[in-house]
Amino acid sequence: MIELLLSVGAVAAAIGGAYTFIVQPLTGSFAGVFEDFGAYSGAAHAVANGTSPYASFGGATIVMTGFDYPPFAAVVLRPLAFLSARWQELVWLWIALGALLGGAVITARALLPATWPRVRIAVFVALTFPPATYNLWHGQMNTVIFLLLALALSDYLSGHRTRCAVILGVAAGIKIAPVVLLLVLVRRGWWRAALAGVATGAATVAIGIGALGWPVTRHYLTSVLPVLNRDNGWIYNQTWNGVVNRLAQHSVLTVDAPSVWLHGVATLLSLVTVGALWFAVSSRQRTRAERGAEFACGVTVMLLVGSIAWYPVYVHLLVAIAAALGLASERGRLGRALVGSSTAALIGVGVVGGAAIAALTVSGIGAVATGPAWWLFLQACSLPAVLAAALLVVMLRALRPAAAASPVRGAALAR
Repeated sequence: MIELLLSVGAVAAAIGGAYTFIVQPLTGSFAGVFEDFGAYSGAAHAVANGTSPYASFGGATIVMTGFDYPPFAAVVLRPLAFLSARWQELVWLWIALGALLGGAVITARALLPATWPRVRIAVFVALTFPPATYNLWHGQMNTVIFLLLALALSDYLSGHRTRCAVILGVAAGIKIAPVVLLLVLVRRGWWRAALAGVATGAATVAIGIGALGWPVTRHYLTSVLPVLNRDNGWIYNQTWNGVVNRLAQHSVLTVDAPSVWLHGVATLLSLVTVGALWFAVSSRQRTRAERGAEFACGVTVMLLVGSIAWYPVYVHLLVAIAAALGLASERGRLGRALVGSSTAALIGVGVVGGAAIAALTVSGIGAVATGPAWWLFLQACSLPAVLAAALLVVMLRALRPAAAASPVRGAALAR
């Protein structure tokens, strides 16, 4: 019965997704806002015209405006300038949709048990998980990074070391955060692969300089990146930086003066989180599910330790949820904790978080800000980050040598 319901759900999600993201855009009735794509289109035209993609970047508001990705990302977006405005949006939407579905299927096949209907699960979850579909409605880049992470995950599990590292280097060249996953390769003992990843990342920097010139890269490093790394407690920011600043009601609606101690607390939490990842990954023999959990821990750490990870970036949490479910089959009593934490993350981040964001308006947030429940509201906004951290803790516990000693694991290693 469950499999039948899943099949019906997957078919319904596929039909609904095709109608919403393919048919409606073609007929001109797509309701997506696509405001975030405007920065990508502007960057593509700036590169084509030989001007800076950061000319419209502004940090006066807490959410910022304009293009804020590394120069290499602007170079990658350059082909969009060959298309009309309408076809830019259509092509980008379909790239994002294809990347989302491709990444979900690759992730499910890599991490979930082979006896599960993995493709149907992937299609259903990808098209109903709000942080994932948010990217399609607003034209964001996160599903492309999600696909690259899924490809790197697949190579990590199959032992294609250099290719895994190169993909991570390219992802980091587009959006810096995936550089965290190179630490997983170092801890695994894949030194040459890690160097290949670093070299690939350096190559993306060189490409950006070669295509746009050093002044553009210098402007990004000295004017854009510092703004991205400042205190930011906006309700969509699901990093330790966001959680800590919301606790202190700092830099939530407006850009407040820098706080050394808040920045220090967020940095300390990030360092502890990275340290926990370092000790969780191992070069010793492990099952495929354990290796998947290692990589997924890296993805979750990536979400938490950066300065900014807006709600739609949590499409990457699907990697951790799938890894936890895959590992649960090897973990007896701890397996129930893995299932519970991954289910809580899926429901809390997806259903609760998605419903909250759909209901929130700027005026509504302003009204809450003037009332007595403002502090409690801000803490509730940290739910995705808290659930991601809880899932990370459970996975880290499951990867401890003592927790890994089980008959099921021994049988898996024997295979």
